[in-house]
Amino acid sequence: MDKLAKRLAKCFSLVFPGLPHAQIPSATAANVSGWDSIAQVNLLSLIGEEFNVDIDFEKFEGATSFEELLNRLREISTDA
Repeated sequence: MDKLAKRLAKCFSLVFPGLPHAQIPSATAANVSGWDSIAQVNLLSLIGEEFNVDIDFEKFEGATSFEELLNRLREISTDA
């Protein structure tokens, strides 16, 4: 896991504390209990704070997996 992925995993751990660390890279809204619209907003808010970026919720719409979120962060992050 690169630095960006580790920082994203930290956000996942905070929003989904019961999710084992090893399962975070394969996490999706379909396989993580409790990943609902509120959890999505919380996750995106934490990502914004962690990466010091303004989150455009429309740009992140449909990003419902660790991989999708990581890809979108790579597009906008200067600290990749």
